[in-house]
Amino acid sequence: MDELKKFRQCLSKFATGVTVVTCSDDDGRPYGITANSFSSVSLEPRLILWNVAKVSNSLQAFLDAEYFAINILASDQQQLSSHFANSDHTLFDSVEILRSEENVPLIPGTLGCFECRTFNIHECGDHYIIIGEIVRFEARDAEPLLFFNGKYASLAS
Repeated sequence: MDELKKFRQCLSKFATGVTVVTCSDDDGRPYGITANSFSSVSLEPRLILWNVAKVSNSLQAFLDAEYFAINILASDQQQLSSHFANSDHTLFDSVEILRSEENVPLIPGTLGCFECRTFNIHECGDHYIIIGEIVRFEARDAEPLLFFNGKYASLAS
């Protein structure tokens, strides 16, 4: 096994939640991408971060977006995670969305949602780190969708 494959395998041992990050371009066209690289950064100001690959078809939309949303998926939303893992730009054709005050697509029924203003962007290796300042957030009680060892997982009792 080559070093890159071994490195990816080791990274997969860290269980994460699953999100769909969304934004709109200047014409209001929605973009979404599955990401498990979400993390909190600061409580004051309220900052979060996520990473987007330089090879993503949606890269420019996220780099140009003034606002975006982190939609935290619940355990019953595995299909949405798989759906937005594709690179197809027609991904929203069959997905119900709401629009934020800033016209960002929001996915209803998620475990939580952070609506963010882009605070900073850092180029780092083969990804960009996008830091967002939270302008609104909400959460509901449900089981999270988890990803571990290259597949979906659930919480143990």
